[in-house]
Amino acid sequence: MGGEWRLMTWQQVRSAAADQPVVLVPLGCVETQGPYTPIGFEHDMADRLGRDVAARSHALAIPGLPFGNSDTFEPLAGTVYISPRTLAALYEDVFLAIHRSGFRKILALAFHVPNQPLVEEAARAVRRATGVSITWVNPGALAGVFYKEFFDDPAAVRGHGAEPGISLARYLYGTEVPADAGAGEKAPPKYGGLDVKGAALQFREFPVGKPFTWDELYPESGGFGDPTRGSVDIGRRLYERIVDYLVALVEAVDSSSDGAVPDGQPTGKRRSGSR
Repeated sequence: MGGEWRLMTWQQVRSAAADQPVVLVPLGCVETQGPYTPIGFEHDMADRLGRDVAARSHALAIPGLPFGNSDTFEPLAGTVYISPRTLAALYEDVFLAIHRSGFRKILALAFHVPNQPLVEEAARAVRRATGVSITWVNPGALAGVFYKEFFDDPAAVRGHGAEPGISLARYLYGTEVPADAGAGEKAPPKYGGLDVKGAALQFREFPVGKPFTWDELYPESGGFGDPTRGSVDIGRRLYERIVDYLVALVEAVDSSSDGAVPDGQPTGKRRSGSR
């Protein structure tokens, strides 16, 4: 079984590298999660998953990186936004630091969707420089699949500040949702001539991009969706499903040759400007 990087001495980390465990890198964000969920939820969930998965597998979990690409939520109080350029460089530096400590198998737990392109950018830079091929997965997206097992009408309860996050928050924090909370804030039907569908914009039922901010759609609650239908028990079972999946994924990464390209060599020069 694995452990927590932060609780080890440097000598213990050096010794652990000889056994080549998978190093888990939890990545979250600090932003609005609706009216009933703490703004640190996605960081706390990624960090907790890292520790719990490491305890059940051949892995080490580094401390979670709390801040992310939360530009859409920047106008709302409490959001800590890191620019994409800075975030990609931070991820690259963290991955390289893990590699310098002697580890070749890295699995990023990228809980926040807008962080994922930056994880990929950093992972490709690290592969070019070292030959190490980093794996990443979004546990929040897993929750968006697994939660359907626990609701008769999943679409009716899905939302930012609703499911699946609200049940996970109830489990993680003991979050309470008032009985009269209602079905969530309604967004304006149109934004810039486009249809508003939850957290996205559409035209003729097809996704269309436009740089809106969250306060323009959900200024009162900072979220949407029905937060009243979940429970602590659903959150616990959902969390266990995610942990089971991640433990299996760690096993798959662990059984790979060494997390590197076949010859273990860098795949090419780093691009100009890469740190």
